[in-house]
Parts: sequence; structure tokens; C-alpha cells
Amino acid sequence: MGARVGTMNTLWKAGAAAGALLLLALLSCGGEEVAPTIVVDSTADIDGRDGVVTLREAILLASGGLAVADLDPAEADNVSKRLGPESSDTIIFDPSAFPASTGGTISLVAPLPALSTGSDTIDGSQAGVIIDGVNHSLECIVIGSNDNAVRGLQIENCLKAVMVQPGAQRNEIGSPGPGQGNVISANDEGIVIGGAGAEGNVVRGNLIGVDAGGSTAMSNRNGVHIYAEARANLIGGSNPGDRNIISGNEGVGITISGSANIVQGNYIGTDTSGTAAIPNAFEGIWIAPGAQDNVIGGSTPEERNIISGNELLGLRISGPGATGNVVKGNYVGVDASGSAALANRHSVDLAEGAQNNVIGGSAPGEGNIISAVVTGVLIRGADTSGNAIIGNNIGMDATGSQPLPSAYGIWIFQGAHANTVGGTGPGEGNIIAGNKVFGVQVEGPETVGNAIRGNSIYDNGSAGIRNSGGGNGELKPPIISGVSPLVGSACPGCAVDIYSDSGDQGEVYEGATAADADGRFSFEGSLSGPNVTATVTDSSSNTSAFSRPLLEAVRQ
Repeated sequence: MGARVGTMNTLWKAGAAAGALLLLALLSCGGEEVAPTIVVDSTADIDGRDGVVTLREAILLASGGLAVADLDPAEADNVSKRLGPESSDTIIFDPSAFPASTGGTISLVAPLPALSTGSDTIDGSQAGVIIDGVNHSLECIVIGSNDNAVRGLQIENCLKAVMVQPGAQRNEIGSPGPGQGNVISANDEGIVIGGAGAEGNVVRGNLIGVDAGGSTAMSNRNGVHIYAEARANLIGGSNPGDRNIISGNEGVGITISGSANIVQGNYIGTDTSGTAAIPNAFEGIWIAPGAQDNVIGGSTPEERNIISGNELLGLRISGPGATGNVVKGNYVGVDASGSAALANRHSVDLAEGAQNNVIGGSAPGEGNIISAVVTGVLIRGADTSGNAIIGNNIGMDATGSQPLPSAYGIWIFQGAHANTVGGTGPGEGNIIAGNKVFGVQVEGPETVGNAIRGNSIYDNGSAGIRNSGGGNGELKPPIISGVSPLVGSACPGCAVDIYSDSGDQGEVYEGATAADADGRFSFEGSLSGPNVTATVTDSSSNTSAFSRPLLEAVRQ
């Protein structure tokens, strides 16, 4: 077998050399210049003159830490003489040393040199390359410059599998082509994009926290971490090949501490089909304190993330300075078809001082489909305020025809205040339907000023809106006393929202009016019935529960 492998290696090198000669001939005839190539043909992790080229040596050659002139003749056969720190070099792997079927393992004895000079590529897509950090103590692939690419590798047992250092820009981890995604699993941290100046980096087409088949957990402690001050990085993309599977991690799938980053088109907490759970143990996505203006999802199906099957939370936005983030167009707690629940315990959590974030949107495609075991959307904490939940479907499937219920659709408590659920503008209302207990619950004496307007709330098990323990001041609902026109009484000066429903909630939002100084109101708009209900919202943005319905208010 050793003689056969040696013969195959010699033939492979001869082919590479012939290719290099052809390339030189093309260049001499005015052909286009092709990036220099370095062939790794050893699984060892040394830098020595021994007739083969290791990955460590290849990175040194690409960055100028090792000169071609210093190689022995057999090593020199594996490289283009034009490579070095000023060129764009590609590192590839000899399939005889790294068979695609079984893989060849590079067991690291020390950190690999950083990609430090820019525009270099490590490409294992035509072979089977396993980089093993052995004892979780090493940063295995380190990128410290711009415009590099890392493709087609399996990286495991590292402290950080891929570390993009502060200041490194426009690097690509994975790629959408066949075999170009990386398997980044069984590490402490999978991918870290670190610090100020780390901008414009792209992570796409990878399996992070699962095996090479994408069907079984092979856990990192955490999947992807974008550090504070890292900006404008992209996790995923809008093409199918851009999708990352970020599942099975012991902690968080994606942690974002930076700003203006985008996460789109990924499956987070599921297998490659998006129909079976491979849970991240904590959050699928955590937007951490200080993280601002990040976008999760988009308005097209291609930009949609599936954030489902996670053990604790689908998505969490928490802490001071977590502001201006937008979560739109995703399936959260729902499988990739949008027709079956694949629940997180709680799907969306706004907590601990998160402010002025938007879940959903009023434009077509911006609403999220949200389902969960316990709660679709949690809003909690004394400083959690100014958040808007608009245009979402909370409790029904993507067609709006079949319930995918949580126990609670939306639960606002622990002093969260001045948040908005729905709105009276076009597209702002949520569908909050079919949940097992309450559609919206507002709880606690300091949980006030939370406006609930313009939604379609119906068929929830106990009540559409429930204010308890002083929530929203337990503002009294209005009283409807007649129709043609619809008239009634409410708190003086309060806004009155009118709904039709088959029961005692509010499936169809009919419009708004206002109570006068004596608390009287009337509504001239048409009503679809069969029953009519109403809520009031006072000047402090407290919204009441639904009124008692006026039965058979509309007769055929």
C-alpha cells in the first residue's frame, strides 16, 4: 500500500508540475495570470525540509514566513515560484494524503500561523481535510488580514476553530459551491469575528455544531460569536448555498455583540431539511447588551431564517444598549414548510433593558411566523421599553389557516413599559390566534403603557387580552350599548378600537374612534360581525382587555 500511495503521490506531483509549466507557457503567450498554488501533501504539523509540504509550511509560504528558495527540491515541486506575501495564493490538498472518502487529519501541535498578508485561500473542497486542535487549547485558523477565504475544511477540538481578528475585513468562511462549506464542530467556539475593524466578513455554507451529514449534533460550546465593535458582517445569505446550519451547540448558536450585522437564510436549531430539531441548548440567536442595528432575516423567503427547535429560546435581545435591532420575515418555532411546529420553549425574548427593537414589520414579507412551547414573545424587565411587535403571525401557520399554538402568544411582565403590540397603520396589526391560554397577557403593577391596537386576536383559549396584577393599570374595557351607529361609553378622551369576532375577542379590526369628554363614543364604520367588541387605550398608552361582546350586532 505504501508503494502505491507513493506512486500516486509522484504522479499527482508530476501532474501539478505539468500544469505549472502549461501555466507559464500561457503567461508567456499573453494568457491571463492565475493565482499561485501551494499543494499540501502531508498530514504532519512541522516546518522541516523533508520532501513534503505541510499546512503550516503552506501558510508560511503564502505569508512570506518561508521562502521558496529555502525548500528542498521535492517540496519546491509543490509550489508556484511566484507566491508570497504580495500575491494571492491558494493552498490546496493532495487527495492521496487527504482522501475525500475518509479524510486526512492534521493534528496540531501549536497554533497555525495567521493568514496575515491578505487575499489568500485555504481550499479543501477537492479533498478530505480534518484540522484537529487536539485539546481545545488552540486558535486553529487565524485570519489577521483582508480578503482571505477558508473553504472545505473540517475543524474540530479547537479553542476557536476560526478566529477573524480585529481589523480583518472581507474574509469568507465557507462558500456556496459543492464541498466548499466547512464543518466546524466539537470546538469550544466555532467562529469568532473579533473586535473593532472586523467588517464585511461573510460566513456561508457551513455546518456549525453538527456532523458532516448535517443530521447529528457534534457540539461546539458556542457556534458563532460576533464581538463588540465588529460591524457589517454577514452570516448566511439569500442563495440556498449560502445557508449555514447552526445547530446542536451546547450554548448559543449565534451571539451578536457588534452592530449592523446581518443574519439571513440560515437554519438555526434544525437539521439540513429544516424539519427536525437539533437544538442549541440556550438561544438560537442572542443579540447581547450593546448590540445595535442588527438585522435578522429579511422580507423575502430567501432571506428567511428558520430559528426553531432550540431548548430554551429561539431569539433573545437583552440588556442595556441592545437597541435598533430588527427581526423580520423569519420562521421562529416553525419548520421550514411553515406548516408544522418545531417549537422553541420560548421563541422571542426582549429582556433586561432592550429598547426600541422591532419584531416584524408592516411591509409585505416582514412579519415573522412565531410559535413556541410556552410563549411566542416575552417582553420583560423594568427598562425594557419602546419595542414594537408588528405584522407578525403568532399562533397560526404560514397560511393562517391552521393553529400552531403557544401557551401564551405574548407575555409582558416584570415592569416592561411603553412597548407596542400592533398598530392602526397598514400592515401593523399582528395575528395572535389559537394560543392555548392568552393571546396577550400584561402582568404586574409597573408593567404599564403597553399599547395593543389594530391586531387580529381570536380563538385563544382563555382570553384575547388579559391585564392582571395591575398590568396596564387594569384599565376598564369600554361598554358597547348599541349599533346603527355603534355607540357606547369609555374613559374620557380614550381611543376606542372596534372589532368583529365570532366570539368574545377581536378577529377583524374595524377601525377606531375616540370617547368625548363625557366618555361617550360612536362609530360609523361598517361591521362584519357577528359580534362586536372593543378596547380602549388611554393617553398613557395602556390598553384594556376586550369589552363584553354585543351579540348578533350585525344581522344578515
